[in-house]
Amino acid sequence: MLIALDPGMEKFGWALSNDSGDLLLSGLSAVGELGTWGVAVARRDLFYLEERALEKTRREDSGAFPDSVIVGAGTGSAECIKKLVSSGLRVERVSEEFSTERGRALYWLIHPPRGLRRLLPKGLLVPPRNIDDLAAWSLILRYLGRDGDHSGA
Repeated sequence: MLIALDPGMEKFGWALSNDSGDLLLSGLSAVGELGTWGVAVARRDLFYLEERALEKTRREDSGAFPDSVIVGAGTGSAECIKKLVSSGLRVERVSEEFSTERGRALYWLIHPPRGLRRLLPKGLLVPPRNIDDLAAWSLILRYLGRDGDHSGA
């Protein structure tokens, strides 16, 4: 399994995938909860993550829980990395470039527009919720070298 975090100033998005990059869980948390989140991940507390998940696309019990967290190397990452390391986690940094746009595309892949909205170009549609968790999923896909591949959703 792989886990990624998209840091921000007030909140962070996180995503857990299998080794192929298929999304298992994702969610949003306040930056103030980062230490608790890091400790839960270091303890391999899947229940903690499941309780806070916005997306639960697949249930998968096989595979080792990740030893490190993939973190976007953009806004808020330095402080975030310090907290994760102090929680006992290893951190692997990846570029956050276009992660929000990729997260938006992943949202529409999971939740295709319905009704008349499906006739509009997806670039004009705004997801009805914050998608930082899916931006974190896009970091996993980048880490795996699947930047433009959204077929594994």
